[in-house]
Amino acid sequence: MAKDRAIFQDEQGRSWLVEIQFGHPSPSELGIYAARFQCPEDPNEPVRVGFLLQDDVEMEDEEGLREALAESDPADAIG
Repeated sequence: MAKDRAIFQDEQGRSWLVEIQFGHPSPSELGIYAARFQCPEDPNEPVRVGFLLQDDVEMEDEEGLREALAESDPADAIG
């Protein structure tokens, strides 16, 4: 089974949990998936959503994951 989550550090040294959101519309045939980013160390940091390469998660490529985080947006609450 493919790895669907990873933990990495941002430029400030904070740990982030990233989880691939399978089933979300994205060009998965290219290995690109929607992702949810959460910083458990900073409760004031909003959850973020964006897109990333699944290979970055599987190989725990911190540079690729930091780039995806930088391109992500704060999530909007539903409801």
